[in-house]
Amino acid sequence: MDDDLNELTTKELLVRFKGILSFSRDDRQSKQRLIARILQDGPLEQVDFLRRSGRDKREAKGEQREAAVASHKRKRADYMSARRTVCRVELLDERLDIEGVQDGARGGGGFLQVPDEETVKTCYRAFYEATSNSAIAHDVCGVCARELPASHLTVIPLDSLPNADCLLPKQVHPAHHLVDGKLFEPAGILGEVSAISIRTCKSCLTDLNRKENKPPKFLLANNLWIGTVPWQLQVLTFPEQLLIALLYPRIYVFKLFPKKVGGTRDASTLQRDMVQGNLLPRPAAVLASVISVTFIGLGQLPKRWLQSTFRVRRQSVFEALQWLKKNNLKYYGNIQISPERIAALPEDDVPDEVLGVVRQSEDEGVVDQESDGYVPTEEESPADSDNVSAEHQNHDDGNPGPDVIPLQISGAIDTDTSSLTASELMMWGLVNMWKEGKEGGYSVRHGSKPVNTFGRPRQGEDIPDAGPNRPNFFEKAFPCLFPYGTGGIEADQEVDVEFREHVQWALQYHDRRFRTHETFPFVCFSISQRRQALYSARIQMKRKNFEGDVRLLSTITVEKLEAARREEENNLPISDPAVRLLRQHVHATAGRVQGSDQVRYQLRSQIWATSIMLNPPSLWFTVNPCDLHDPIAQAFAGEEIDLDRFISTAGPPKDKRAQNIASDPYAAAKFFHFLIRTLLATLFGIEVTRFRVKSNIGMLGRVSAYFGTVESQGRGSLHLHMLLWLKDAPSADEMHQLLKEEGFREKIRTYIRANLRAHIPGLETAEDIHKVPNEADIAYSRPPNPDADDYDSQLVDHERRLARAKQVHTCAPRRCLVFDKHGQLKCKRKAPFKCAAEDDVDEAGNWQSRRQFPYFNGWVPCILVNCRCNNDGKLLTNGGDTKKCHVLRDWLCG
Repeated sequence: MDDDLNELTTKELLVRFKGILSFSRDDRQSKQRLIARILQDGPLEQVDFLRRSGRDKREAKGEQREAAVASHKRKRADYMSARRTVCRVELLDERLDIEGVQDGARGGGGFLQVPDEETVKTCYRAFYEATSNSAIAHDVCGVCARELPASHLTVIPLDSLPNADCLLPKQVHPAHHLVDGKLFEPAGILGEVSAISIRTCKSCLTDLNRKENKPPKFLLANNLWIGTVPWQLQVLTFPEQLLIALLYPRIYVFKLFPKKVGGTRDASTLQRDMVQGNLLPRPAAVLASVISVTFIGLGQLPKRWLQSTFRVRRQSVFEALQWLKKNNLKYYGNIQISPERIAALPEDDVPDEVLGVVRQSEDEGVVDQESDGYVPTEEESPADSDNVSAEHQNHDDGNPGPDVIPLQISGAIDTDTSSLTASELMMWGLVNMWKEGKEGGYSVRHGSKPVNTFGRPRQGEDIPDAGPNRPNFFEKAFPCLFPYGTGGIEADQEVDVEFREHVQWALQYHDRRFRTHETFPFVCFSISQRRQALYSARIQMKRKNFEGDVRLLSTITVEKLEAARREEENNLPISDPAVRLLRQHVHATAGRVQGSDQVRYQLRSQIWATSIMLNPPSLWFTVNPCDLHDPIAQAFAGEEIDLDRFISTAGPPKDKRAQNIASDPYAAAKFFHFLIRTLLATLFGIEVTRFRVKSNIGMLGRVSAYFGTVESQGRGSLHLHMLLWLKDAPSADEMHQLLKEEGFREKIRTYIRANLRAHIPGLETAEDIHKVPNEADIAYSRPPNPDADDYDSQLVDHERRLARAKQVHTCAPRRCLVFDKHGQLKCKRKAPFKCAAEDDVDEAGNWQSRRQFPYFNGWVPCILVNCRCNNDGKLLTNGGDTKKCHVLRDWLCG
């Protein structure tokens, strides 16, 4: 047997000859037969290549053995270099399918490959088609009532549905919509009485086709039916919902900003039961204990700004309670509607209790400081200086003011909190909740114990009120979402639906009631995090050494914690072993909780591991999709928009588009993930299947791996940071050597010229920028059609307008301007940026894009012209720019 070929695995041999030789089952099962067949029929150049690879692998293993023997004398850098060599050889099966490998040389072949014009147009055409009407079309499944992509639905005649008896409800409700005794969602029914068909999603159809006599998990008859929200409940404002609620969160903090950002509503998710009693509505004084309003701006707050959000109408409250008393017998059947309390409510006005808790701060810089993120917000006013704003202008001065209140999460008590940030409010609220071992005082009396948010009892647990009428937290807390008191999350079901799955079902529910609710998504996420923390703590407590740890932890005192705090402040290691052990357990527990710092540390280890396997990443970029104005986001929010024959003057106006996204954060998140997946598939050539990820040549070359994290800005909009590993990427040492070659540096210049820009001809000075209109809502458009006759000229003009609107950086105090050690204001984004006459790279790896206007933030052309949003890109070499990349530094170093 050939010793060199025998060093390779069977998989490595098969991958190399994929498409060249066909092997029988016997050949595949025996490595000896496989090698014999290769030597007999394989092309000589392929056999020689495999022999060289086998020799390299054998030599690498020898180096590894030598390194292991002398590891205690070797420097760590040398040892890691040997390991990386072995990893690269062992990954031969992943790389052998790349055509044109030149004797294992790195930095050549497909690395930094620039696609030809035909490939560029093919990628752009694929993106255009992937964002057409048919690609984003959605319909409703008649079985589970979810709004899903039309491609996931099948229309089936009613009499052809498999196992249709599963659709019979166990208990018929007067408001059920039954067809032949079966429970369906009317929005998913097609045809007339004589020929009815049902839209059915893949998930429900798969469950129906099973032989088991159980209903599909998301079937409405599986106690998921919730009914239609009546008009009496649809029209209720936020305070009116609180007045009729049986449960409510501890506090809501509203922050109102003039002009720049409509405002924010911070919702704590510390629910507590109301004081026991059947008298409704709640007194208006309750509003003062659960609502806090801060107006940030100069001058007096116009009362009309509060009207649409905080108005209370006594007749609306009365009619809502009447409807609930008649139709929601489970929770409201025994209530008493108090005429005195109804009469005490305003006829149609903002209650004095709400006006009394309004506080004002004239420090408008707080808005920029709290909203600061890597990418500018979408609704910034234009600057008066030369560095013109890159983002959206807001309303004219004559506009009566914002009505849209975006959401973020926080918690507080009702005090003078005008000068506090959201995080400080949360800390203050938590301190007040637990003061000297007891719950702090409030202006109204709350329930005596927290509400149980665990919908199902644990196995073997005896529940006194078990049965169909068992109280459900969600049915009780959200009467406007579960108007009939049925279908609550984790209610009694024939086929159990897990909490996470049920929340996802709710957010996909066709009438959008859950996704547009003020607090439902945040309450669910908070409960999910709390359960993750409890589950993680349970795992820690089950460790065999935990009892011993408890004895050590029990020695911790306030004095020891104070000493540890002082050591931390002085950047000293914690000396007390008990405190170190406590920190270890806290970090281990938090590592299983979504959104914690410890989870981010785990992400860093994934980046390091990928870099060891595939060499350092080649590109870093940021994408900030414009959810406020992109027509796809508006379509996901329910607007009727024709993307195939798009007309920018048709559809909702700018203010309405902002309201749609602010009121439907699910649509914004859905748009974000749709756009990123489409970007990866069509422009980057990354194909993701259930079992593997494939890559083809794309706009940035051929990708071997990618790693991205999604972050949220102050107003809740999402943006993406991503690292890309390109095929045939050299190691750091190899890159250092390649940069000394002029041919390789010219290859980098060509790549920069094609994919990393910071210059538009004709936009080279501040005067040039001022001459071009700033189209704040330019994202409300479509990319040019690649099949148009004048496509090339359209593309050039499109990129010019987008660069003017999206890529001009604006410096502002408290947002990006900070004081340096000399007391001078400096932009932490390093603006004004360094100008350059040409695209270039030096032997040290320092590269630059051509830039004439110093406030142009660089962009990736394929992202800018197709996604029509702010973005940035960096080539990662050994240069100083790579080391200074603050986001990459935070990921890798913490």
